[in-house]
Amino acid sequence: MTIVMSLKVHEIEVLNFISPEEVVEFLQSLIQNRSDFPPGDCRLGIQAVADKLKHAGVQFEIFTRQELQPNLLAAYPPDGNGKRLMFHAHIDTVPAGEREHWTYDPYAGEYFDGCIFGRGAGDDKSSVVAQVMAITALARAGVQLDGCLQVAIVSDEESGGLNGTKWLHDEGILTPDALIVGEQTDNQVAIAERVACGIDLTVFGKSAHGAMPWAGENAVLKTAGALQWLRSNLFPHLQDRNHPYLPPPTLNIGTIQGGIQWSIVPERCRVEMDRRLLPGETREAAVQEIQASLDEYSRQVESLNFELYSSGEVANNINTPPDDPYVTRANQTLSDLCGQDRALTGYAQTSDGRWFANDDIPIIIFGPGKPEFAHAANEYVTMTQLIEATQFLTLFAYRWLGRK
Repeated sequence: MTIVMSLKVHEIEVLNFISPEEVVEFLQSLIQNRSDFPPGDCRLGIQAVADKLKHAGVQFEIFTRQELQPNLLAAYPPDGNGKRLMFHAHIDTVPAGEREHWTYDPYAGEYFDGCIFGRGAGDDKSSVVAQVMAITALARAGVQLDGCLQVAIVSDEESGGLNGTKWLHDEGILTPDALIVGEQTDNQVAIAERVACGIDLTVFGKSAHGAMPWAGENAVLKTAGALQWLRSNLFPHLQDRNHPYLPPPTLNIGTIQGGIQWSIVPERCRVEMDRRLLPGETREAAVQEIQASLDEYSRQVESLNFELYSSGEVANNINTPPDDPYVTRANQTLSDLCGQDRALTGYAQTSDGRWFANDDIPIIIFGPGKPEFAHAANEYVTMTQLIEATQFLTLFAYRWLGRK
């Protein structure tokens, strides 16, 4: 394991408690313990985390709202007073999808050419491993901390967090003073994210016999025209909006449902859309923007009878200032470890960190793996990044909480 010589001797001694072989094997075991949603059964994965912590003498508690989705909160030292630094990651995954698109078995945790392959290799079991092995290394080293390092491993991120982070936060179980959310950032410190906002569009037409389409109004064809209009007239305006660490906001057409059977002119068509909001954008403004664009379509192209609907909680964005001392300390630690500066970035997806965004605490997102490989076939993480992430989290916790 390569250690940059700019680190202090006592820091190197702590990092030497990380075993690369153990880290890789732990990730392989978590991939093999399936936790894809649905059904979202994370019990074997959480048990594997619990066993690792027990072996290192790290105390933890299990919190369960839904039987298949237990959540674990570890603490070192268990009676630590002062500030609480929390690492957070989720152990549930999306399904693997069509097996023929995978070169390796998605649930085998295959190691090849310096990479570990499998569903969850990046999203998010590599972050689970890096965080658990970081607290384990500190405990094995017997490090004395001013404060407490907590590691929260949750089971319900991919399906919304209602049985995981949101529930734990609302119940007052997760109350950090500073937070690192484990997601795929290519081992860069991310300080902002876009949040997801679901918006449904329903277009209404008039049913008729499929042999006489002129007698009806085809809601599917009307929807097709309206969506093309949004693509040509709304999407370019979204691309004009900037954030220093994030891509522009987006509107994705996710699902389309229309018609009853092939011989009937469809009288309605429903579209589920995913609007990703930049910091400062609101759901209300996003809905109004779509409404205004479709109203213009109705005036210029054809009459359109439609409804827009958006429900569910839309949390605030993580948007930590780049000059926050927490950010500068984290990025300096990463630079010291790597031997070179690494630019700050943002997280284009949405993380569980959103449930803490109103808590007035500094939050960063950090983890191994490239975000574009999450949810994709042949998902993988490199061993190099996995070990580096474990080292960074260990070193940052040691510096942030270590006794001076």
